[in-house]
Amino acid sequence: MTWNIIRYNPIETIIELTIIWIIIYFGYKFLKGSRGGVVIRGLFVILLPLWLLQLVPENMAQFDRLDFFADQFLTGLFLLLIIIFQPELRQAAVRISQSEMFARFRNMTSVGGTTISAIANASVFIGRNQFGGLIAIERENRIADHVIGGQPLDAEVSSSLLESIFWPNNPLHDLGLIINGDRVVKANVQFPLADESAMLSEDLGSRHRAGVGLSMRCDALVIIISEQTGRISFADHGELTFIERDDVESELAKRLNPVQDDTTAENQSTEEITAPTATEQAE
Repeated sequence: MTWNIIRYNPIETIIELTIIWIIIYFGYKFLKGSRGGVVIRGLFVILLPLWLLQLVPENMAQFDRLDFFADQFLTGLFLLLIIIFQPELRQAAVRISQSEMFARFRNMTSVGGTTISAIANASVFIGRNQFGGLIAIERENRIADHVIGGQPLDAEVSSSLLESIFWPNNPLHDLGLIINGDRVVKANVQFPLADESAMLSEDLGSRHRAGVGLSMRCDALVIIISEQTGRISFADHGELTFIERDDVESELAKRLNPVQDDTTAENQSTEEITAPTATEQAE
């Protein structure tokens, strides 16, 4: 193999290297702190010797069997990577489909302001009393494809209904609850637990693992209320975020109706600019 860099087009080379580094950067950013980051470091240790096994035979015209072994191993390794990173690839696909780039093309279930207030008030109540709760709110993807069992309800969302469902000793208290739009669809639903790729703390119980597990498989926003501490957390696209009680309603509105929230903010800004001042009104 001859190392002849001069024959390459400089502009073409710069463009190709830029694209490669962008892909590596976003891949590293996505895998950082996850199980995938640990796997990548291990694969680097394996791939470096394999690269040397290919480089030596190509330059010395010897060790053909080592070259053959490296080629076959790398082919099998590519298929193995797809299996290993299946949870990360699925999560990445969900994130891309839910990015702002495709926001106007998504068919997201609308959640009214009254419903958001009811969910927020119930979550704060359940948290203060440390009853424990698990509420999944559908957006675009169907939750039914990822859960097991449940008691159908088909009732209008209200804070009193949610509080009574998660009241201790209620038969529907355990497991999770599903909301679609302004309706409570099911209660006492079993959510899938998060796998090792979620990298959750060992202090978190099955309720948090179930909430994160469901959010990794679809685009549902899951509210998790701890029975031990009363803390409220959101599981969104596999990420667990602690939410202050005073911010629950605003955070729900921002995550469930992002386009509408941005439009409202723009309208408010326009009204502030066009609204006459007290001096102008007096004149």
